[in-house]
Amino acid sequence: MKDLSVANVEMVYDVPNGTPVHALSNVTFDLEAGRLLTLLGPSGCGKTTLLNILAGFLAPTGGSVSLGGSVITGPDKERGMVFQQGALFEWLTVEENISFGPRMNRANKAETKEKVNDLLRTVGLANFGDKRVYELSGGMQQRVALARCLANDPDVILMDEPLGALDALTREKMQGLVLELWKETGKTIILVTHSVEEALYLGDRLFVMAPRPGRVEKDYELPFAEQGLQVEPRELKASPEFIAKREEILSIIWEMEEETMGRQEAS
Repeated sequence: MKDLSVANVEMVYDVPNGTPVHALSNVTFDLEAGRLLTLLGPSGCGKTTLLNILAGFLAPTGGSVSLGGSVITGPDKERGMVFQQGALFEWLTVEENISFGPRMNRANKAETKEKVNDLLRTVGLANFGDKRVYELSGGMQQRVALARCLANDPDVILMDEPLGALDALTREKMQGLVLELWKETGKTIILVTHSVEEALYLGDRLFVMAPRPGRVEKDYELPFAEQGLQVEPRELKASPEFIAKREEILSIIWEMEEETMGRQEAS
């Protein structure tokens, strides 16, 4: 497994006939392999921009990102992405979606078949391999998206609000699945969310990002992800420690929002 290093990352978008947008400023951190990092903050703080830079979809205008000592210069199978809507191929079956990456890499067919069957069991879809994507619920589609990502055996899994479109009950079940996959696979996971509760529950490390230009305002080391593997979600989220940390972070984000609105009104 490989450590991730982000050094002085800047991102400025040039806007035709307008003022350039400074999306990220001096973002610097090191993330040990096997951590589960959640990114949280108000709209416009650069969470998704940072995730896209880590994925190699965007090149930063300053600074660098490296994985295992190698500078990231573009997309690579060592970094897998799970999007909010899954981005699945609807004309393919569940099994065909999950096996897409290995097939494109000309992996051994028998080994790929075995891997896909293992992943289907892991994400709770053992009897759905021959189903079409449009036959599945939103939660089941996200399970397929997770399995498809894992099929490429990435070192880092990047997740852009993967649970945001799900109903509350399904979302909580999927949060549990994310924790289980994190523990079972030992993968590094970086997850963007707008939910303070979700960020606290899933992240064993959490960044609160401040808006524009986006930067890491607070860096938390948290016990709740490990605890979530042992304790029922409702029990953990109702604990005094969890509630106190949730209120602390909500206050920080609320102050950021008020400051941003004040600047907009002043201009």
